[in-house]
Amino acid sequence: MRRRRLIRRVTAAAAVLIAAGAVTTVHDRSQQPPPVVAPAIGEVLDGYRITWLPDGTVRTGPDSAFHEEGAKPVFQLRSRRFDRGTGRSLWISVMRPGSNATTAQVRAWAVTDAKPVNTFPAPAGNAELLAHAGTETTTYLAVITTPDGVVITVEATGWFTAAEVESVARGIDG
Repeated sequence: MRRRRLIRRVTAAAAVLIAAGAVTTVHDRSQQPPPVVAPAIGEVLDGYRITWLPDGTVRTGPDSAFHEEGAKPVFQLRSRRFDRGTGRSLWISVMRPGSNATTAQVRAWAVTDAKPVNTFPAPAGNAELLAHAGTETTTYLAVITTPDGVVITVEATGWFTAAEVESVARGIDG
């Protein structure tokens, strides 16, 4: 009789420990970041193919589109967002000058107050890497001007390095 009670108590204690371990395991997994999923390389954004993204970067949501018409200079924009975790975003945008806007105007709107870092050739056209230096972090922007006047930008939060932003731009093909 004592032996049976001892076996039941040990079995019950083991069951409790196993259940507690399962709950802890589930809890620990929920605290970890989601698994890394390979990005869909070769996706086309408004006629331009994206052939390289940094490891762990995945597409989030549908493309954004903007088209403004009127008396002021206009352009068409299509943008795609990629994330590598919360607050770690990268955007690729294709801007086409409208009826009364020039490529130079669209490029100037894209660059704003960024400072030049490097120029380099990209399959889609001439490219430049620029930096927005803040008080706590520096973010990078690559601007590609295509031979037919389209302006493509690759812009990222401070979690992406200059080399990663430049590599994404080097991987955009027309």
